[in-house]
Amino acid sequence: MGNEIKMKNICFADGSLGNVPILESVLKKSIAQIDTKLLLNYTDSLGMPELRHQIAESYNEKLNENNVMVTSSAQQALNIVFDKLVNSGRKELFLQEPAYFGALRIVKKYSDFNIINFDNFDAIKERLNNSKSGVIYLTSNFHNPTGKSISLENKLELASIAVKNDILIIEDNPYDLIYFDEKPNNIFSLAPKNTIYISSFSKILAPGLRVGYLISDCNTISSLKSGKINYDIFTSTLNQQVCSYALKQNYLDELRDFFRNKRDLTLKILEHEFKGEDGFIWNKPNGGIFIQGKFSSEINCKNIVNVAKEQYSLVLDRDEFNYRDGKSRNTTRINFVSNSDDQLIGGIKNFYKTFRVVKYG
Repeated sequence: MGNEIKMKNICFADGSLGNVPILESVLKKSIAQIDTKLLLNYTDSLGMPELRHQIAESYNEKLNENNVMVTSSAQQALNIVFDKLVNSGRKELFLQEPAYFGALRIVKKYSDFNIINFDNFDAIKERLNNSKSGVIYLTSNFHNPTGKSISLENKLELASIAVKNDILIIEDNPYDLIYFDEKPNNIFSLAPKNTIYISSFSKILAPGLRVGYLISDCNTISSLKSGKINYDIFTSTLNQQVCSYALKQNYLDELRDFFRNKRDLTLKILEHEFKGEDGFIWNKPNGGIFIQGKFSSEINCKNIVNVAKEQYSLVLDRDEFNYRDGKSRNTTRINFVSNSDDQLIGGIKNFYKTFRVVKYG
């Protein structure tokens, strides 16, 4: 095959943070400050009040700790919310696709849902206007894997329809705090009584901590508390302390700069390698950790994934897990933060070599 870059275990497929020195430093300092006495006691099922207050402050000065529930991962938060929805009788679910695979696994458990898939707001606007007490599941900013954000105009319209028709919006936004330009608006700020906002520390600190959270109006948070108790009583106070001490270090601006530079490097190498080549296009996300690329119809993504792994030890994403029907849309995503710069550059070079092998044989 010529001059392929021989590297082991280069992975662009998962959501790990990998090689981020800023976060390693923040974590070490935070762990060193743990108060072990707190580990000997139970705490509020909603989470440690100080951390809940810090989370509230990160989003809106009008919020307080009573608007926040800390969970053991965003995945647990989704489970708690969907359990509540089934018991409340809401059966019509508008599901944004592609979707986070963990949300799709939850939805499969509830066969009574009438599910309407959509990929843009205009596709469901008329039906939403005629819906009563439905549910919308979406990511409004820096969507995984597309990187897209819903426009402010559409967010305002969604919020208005939700309030008018008693529609509940589940806004699953783990990347809101990883923005590269202006801080984005979220739908929760526009319709707080009709929105349950879900996020986590997995993309801004460490997925290994398994700390997520829900933000909503006080009555909704109170109603979800029993669901949290059913799962695990409360989230680890060790992990909550790590998150709290981390936020006190005010590192997020530095983290955003680091991620932005990684994005820019990735775009530069993609442009250099694929310059003048037809058959693969990609986006420029304004936040998050993924760049999405799409292959032309004559190039099969499955073949790309197989050749990359077998010939170049490069793990690429398979997009069929992001759709209920399990069918590929011929796209892949590149995690641009989890590898060192050398690994990132070498991986993209081998990705291009893979592309040429599949395209030209």
